[in-house]
Amino acid sequence: MWVPRCPSCGAEVGEADNFCRRCGFSLSQLGVPLGSPEDEVKAVIIQRIDGIRRRDAEAIGRVVERDVYTKFDDWPPFERQGPEALDREAEALKVLRDYSYETGDWRIDIVDDVAVASFTIRYRGAIRDVSFDVRSRVTSVLVRRGDGWRIIHEHWSSFPERGPWKGGVRRGGFPW
Repeated sequence: MWVPRCPSCGAEVGEADNFCRRCGFSLSQLGVPLGSPEDEVKAVIIQRIDGIRRRDAEAIGRVVERDVYTKFDDWPPFERQGPEALDREAEALKVLRDYSYETGDWRIDIVDDVAVASFTIRYRGAIRDVSFDVRSRVTSVLVRRGDGWRIIHEHWSSFPERGPWKGGVRRGGFPW
C-alpha cells in the first residue's frame, strides 16, 4: 500500500493534509491530489522536480531507484547516463538559484507495476551567473516497489529554440 510522504522531509502525511505536520511544508503547492495510482505517479515525479527547486538531493534520492537508474538529459552530456547523473545533479544543486517550473500536458499509463509518464515542463533559474529558461518534453518510467513508486528512467528533451522548429511543430504540420 502506498503511503503519501512529504517531499521535503519524508514524513508520512494524510491525503487530506495541506501541510506536513513535521516540517510545515505546504503540500497544497504540489497541486496533486493523492488517490489513484496515476495521482501517486504524478506526485512522485512532482516530488522529484520539487527536490530540484528546493536543492534537496536527499528528497530526489527518495524517489529514484538508484541501482538501475538511467537518464537522457537536455543538458550535457547528452549520452545515456547512469546513477552518476544523480551525483552530478547533486553538485549542480549547490550552485543552483532562483529555480521555478511549470508542468503540463500530462499522460500517465500504468501496466502492472510499471508506469510511463510523459509531460512538458518549462523551468528557469541560474547556475552560478548563467541564467536559463528551458522548455522540454519529459518521459519518466517508474516501477512500483513495496509501498510506492520509484523512478528508474528519465528522458528530457528540450524543444528547439532556433529555426523552423522553434517551440515545436508549426501550425499546419511539418514543412515538407
